Amino acid sequence: MPRVLVIHDFAETFGGAERVTAELLAAFPGSELHVLAGRQQVADQMGAGDRWHPLLPSRSRLLRHYRLGAPVYPLLARAWRLPEADLVVSSSYGYAHGAHAPNRPPHLCYCHSPLRHVWSDAHDYSTGPLAQPGLRQAFGTYQRAMRALDRRAASNVDRFLTQSPYTGDQLRRVFGVEAALVPPPVDVDRFHPEPTGAHDDAFLFAGRLVEPYKRPGLVVEAFRRLPHLRVRIAGDGPARAELERIAPPNVTFLGQLGTAQVADEMRRAAAVLFPSVDDYGLIPVEAAASGRPVIAFDGGGARHTVIDGRTGVFFPRQDVDSLTAAIAAFDPDAWDPAAIRAHAEQWHPEGFRQALRAHADELLVASAHPGLSA
Repeated sequence: MPRVLVIHDFAETFGGAERVTAELLAAFPGSELHVLAGRQQVADQMGAGDRWHPLLPSRSRLLRHYRLGAPVYPLLARAWRLPEADLVVSSSYGYAHGAHAPNRPPHLCYCHSPLRHVWSDAHDYSTGPLAQPGLRQAFGTYQRAMRALDRRAASNVDRFLTQSPYTGDQLRRVFGVEAALVPPPVDVDRFHPEPTGAHDDAFLFAGRLVEPYKRPGLVVEAFRRLPHLRVRIAGDGPARAELERIAPPNVTFLGQLGTAQVADEMRRAAAVLFPSVDDYGLIPVEAAASGRPVIAFDGGGARHTVIDGRTGVFFPRQDVDSLTAAIAAFDPDAWDPAAIRAHAEQWHPEGFRQALRAHADELLVASAHPGLSA
């Protein structure tokens, strides 16, 4: 069998990108997982606990503040001393696509997004946490350097795959490449509708507590205006402490949950809230597999996973007024859990794995390597 290296940015928490990476590992049995930094627990969840290799030491302080290393990660990825291989498969939302094995085997990249804080989210950073004139000028210099490094890293890839037309358009504009569309997998068998179709009247936000990317602050502020309603927030991240400090009593923080716990929360939620512009976003599909509707911002990958009026509703502006109005007008009892669940079945993992192996075989054959089925 060909030797396959699966490269991922970070195994710091088990989020959507890590779920996709777990499927990459499953698609190529025996493949090795290499990450810039990570935790043993997350590697175990990804199914590679016995064959994962972090570049940086797995120290808790480093992992808590790993985002501060952003300026050096492109250089670390380029200098990464990986073993020789027949195929490199990267799962990248930042830096993994810049890694390569010394014998230069074919490189297949499943790109979740170009580096967000210097591309799609650059405006939010420069007008938000970096709005002061001196900081904005410094960020502009940093942004130009990182964009150049990111484009250079992209030239290292033989074929890009991505999850949605939204991300495909970004890759076309940013890197000048055409990415093949391979919708991400969702282990829909882990999620089930509540047999009675009942819910407990509380809404749910699930995801990394990161601003401005995931926008959990919008949820907190919306429920400040809706004191008669309740929301549970599942997840952890750098914004958690501040959000807990300012949250009203009707907002409950659950912390980081395992997949089974998230599935339990989803199937009994009044609705799942999705206020971010994600490149794809697995949460709406997981909610659908649980038979519950989604209240999503009308942008990004949600446009490809939520059917307005059938599996959820969209709100038009990414602000507190718009989200509050959508929640206030929402009727949790006006939905058919079975129809919502049927919508999620199209994301079963086996189709994803077959598509990956087909793309990998094409690259291997074209480079005179034996195919995966050889």
